[in-house]
Amino acid sequence: MSRPLRNLAILVFSSAAALGLTNTASAAPESLQQQIDSTIAQYGGTQISAYEISWHDGDVIMAFPLPGDDKAPPSSAAAQELQRTAAKKEAARQGITISPAAQPTAATVGGCPTETLGNDWYCFYQDDNYGNRRLQWNAEHLSNVYFSDYGFEDETSSWVNGGGKTIWVYDQTAGKPQGTGPRLWTENDHSHSTYVGDTNNDRANWFRTS
Repeated sequence: MSRPLRNLAILVFSSAAALGLTNTASAAPESLQQQIDSTIAQYGGTQISAYEISWHDGDVIMAFPLPGDDKAPPSSAAAQELQRTAAKKEAARQGITISPAAQPTAATVGGCPTETLGNDWYCFYQDDNYGNRRLQWNAEHLSNVYFSDYGFEDETSSWVNGGGKTIWVYDQTAGKPQGTGPRLWTENDHSHSTYVGDTNNDRANWFRTS
């Protein structure tokens, strides 16, 4: 390309960038399905409904808001079936018998699921007031669980602990081995928070439970 044409191209590109007209700046937001596909491509998992991904046979479930909504819906029928299986597995580990009639229900707080016999689900939310994506577990985790395994590192703004476990949530110290960092907050049994606070917002990297 000649120098005059090259200079013209640079001028046109610079003007377009200043006006926000480049392809990157004008790209449309990802659709719900695109978000799900992108998450699975990067972090694995299985799509179980129009708005949910499951890992480890339902031990971990991520729910996305439907188009036009700012909060993820309660668990789908597919997720509830996986929750029943996860509840039975966790109960068997603890030596507890769950009635065949027991059904998972949506908690009144943040749509975080629970079981009628008190199986312990706990949820983390991308935005305050239980908004945007919901990432949920129910099992005991005495070793570290890393949010980066699910595309949720430095994302948590609110949470619900629907059961009897205590949950400790940590930051990651830069330049240190994974799993090294200060505790951000403690989630006592049957508690919840609509906002983790400015100091702790979007800093959660990993957690452990009692």
